[in-house]
Amino acid sequence: MNIEPVSFFDWANDHGASIWKAIAKNFSNLDGFGPNGPVPLTRAYRTVPENRIDLLISPVQLGFISGLILLMFLKHKIGLWREEHNHLKFSSATADIRRIIYTLFTFLEFLLLSPVLIIIALFFKLYRNGVGIVLRQRHGKHFKGLLDGADVVWAIEDQNSRGMINILAYIEQPLLDHNTAISADILLTLRKRISSRLMRQYQPHPKMFWKRCLELGYYFWSDQSQLTIEDYIRYLDIIPLNGVNYYIEESQLRALLSAINNRNLPANHSSSWEVLVGRQPLLNKRNQMLQYPIVFRVHHSLGDGVALMRLLLESIADKELPTRWKHLSKLKLLNINYILKQNTKDYRIYRPKLYFTRLVKRLPSISDIVEQVQRLKRIVLTIYTAPAFFLDVFRRKVDNNCIHSTEMTDKKIVSWIHEENIQTSNEATMIDIIKRTKRRLPGTRFSDVFLTALSASLEQYFSTRSEHPPKSITVVLPARIEQEPPHLKLQNRFSVALQTLPIECGIDLEDTFRHKHIRNRILAVKRYADVLRSSSDYMINYWIISKMTCLFPEAMLRKILKSAHSTLAISNLPGPQQLPRIQGRELKNLSFFIPNLGTTAVGVTLLTYGGKMQLGILADQVVIGTEQEAHSILQGTIHELKKMGNLLAEI
Repeated sequence: MNIEPVSFFDWANDHGASIWKAIAKNFSNLDGFGPNGPVPLTRAYRTVPENRIDLLISPVQLGFISGLILLMFLKHKIGLWREEHNHLKFSSATADIRRIIYTLFTFLEFLLLSPVLIIIALFFKLYRNGVGIVLRQRHGKHFKGLLDGADVVWAIEDQNSRGMINILAYIEQPLLDHNTAISADILLTLRKRISSRLMRQYQPHPKMFWKRCLELGYYFWSDQSQLTIEDYIRYLDIIPLNGVNYYIEESQLRALLSAINNRNLPANHSSSWEVLVGRQPLLNKRNQMLQYPIVFRVHHSLGDGVALMRLLLESIADKELPTRWKHLSKLKLLNINYILKQNTKDYRIYRPKLYFTRLVKRLPSISDIVEQVQRLKRIVLTIYTAPAFFLDVFRRKVDNNCIHSTEMTDKKIVSWIHEENIQTSNEATMIDIIKRTKRRLPGTRFSDVFLTALSASLEQYFSTRSEHPPKSITVVLPARIEQEPPHLKLQNRFSVALQTLPIECGIDLEDTFRHKHIRNRILAVKRYADVLRSSSDYMINYWIISKMTCLFPEAMLRKILKSAHSTLAISNLPGPQQLPRIQGRELKNLSFFIPNLGTTAVGVTLLTYGGKMQLGILADQVVIGTEQEAHSILQGTIHELKKMGNLLAEI
């Protein structure tokens, strides 16, 4: 019997089988399969099986398949590299040349105007110094200096938008161990601790107890405050309840915070902080705990979010060591560091002074020189690109959507979501979902994933308010420029920048290409973030806020700082992972709300606290009318993050 010379691929194509199925069939049935396909068995002829791959596929075909697999592997690796180094991408050569010419011409124009600008800056600098001398003569030792640049930014406020940060936290108590005097105990504890730690003869942070005053067009600090600890720490307002109910609902607490978050601080709003302790608890039915609210209201001119969070935890939280141990450690006879130091002095070996060695040590190292060169390059680049930045901001289009407004009222809407109250035992945390999603896309940041989820929630909210949601909005992203020092300093060391946030639909779990769509959405947000981080926007704004704003009088500065471009402000603050305690009770569910600045009527906050995500929103009532509407934006963000978790489970 003759075997027709049919190639393997022709045989597989005729029988409608794939190459891999044919190969599997060959190895599973060696007796009835020849080198080029199936062979009928007869008594006179029987094929001899051979386990050789070269009899199945020719060298040319094997090389083609290997090359195809290698090409797919390289394409995958190149794609990952592009995503990871997306910030190194350059636009077209024509666009680059236009940008270079545009930046150069704006810088040349700035050089022509620089003599006039320098004269104006020097004039207001001298005028400010003169005002400081007059105020010092007028108030004497009570004058504590003019406000710094960043502090002045938040001192410029009106009755519709006061620059205060509101912080909400809970003190929990088991329902079975209910003690009606717990709120009084918390109130007395806070008063004693702040009095002993911050109001003693040597005050570590005297700025806390100074007054903000305005005279001759400039804000200054004064210590002529008659407030006592009872004025700073008081009870929270009582919420009217029915005769049957003893516990308040979270919706009632939201309404109360919405009413008081823009209220004046003590001493006709000249003080900088207050603490309000709630007497009416919330009932957490999931774990049978009573939650007593504590509200910390701090003026932003006192410090930025990081400094205020440290102040809160260091001033009221339990210390790691008992107080009596700290007093004992101050005694020389019981201080182990003092004893070791004295013993070292007794056995010290004196060596001749090596002046040359000391001189060499004083010389800067190569790494220090490189760091200084890089710092100088950043300064030069910032100065060079600053004129183009100002023109870009001036030419930027103003947002047009239903939550953007040019005028605000004094009525605010507050809402929040604590992850602990919505998470089940078998669900992954929101922070874990964001981190795992971030790892799937190299080069992506934590904020990129969160902004993508917020974008989907805003798209859903816009769809309910109007038929045509905006394609994008402008958001304000604060960032801390300087690192936090080891010792707490109450100061504002932040900067802001504007970033475009694309508004797109959320994840559709029924969509076949859902993984591709969410990937493209995150990368779209990342591209705008990369452009912002590669620019000098943060440094330019920081120089303006910290160095220039304090030069001008209040009336001029109010007009200079007014901006109508942005719709939303977003603040992401990392909190402590270990929960602080007050009298042994954990301070739970910490969340904060940033003030409205200018015409930015909505602020969204994200705080990672104790490994959980705490979301908050503060909006002007002119753009968001009810707490339910504000709450729906936060709920939509959480829902989108949970969908991301479902996609991760499919991988």
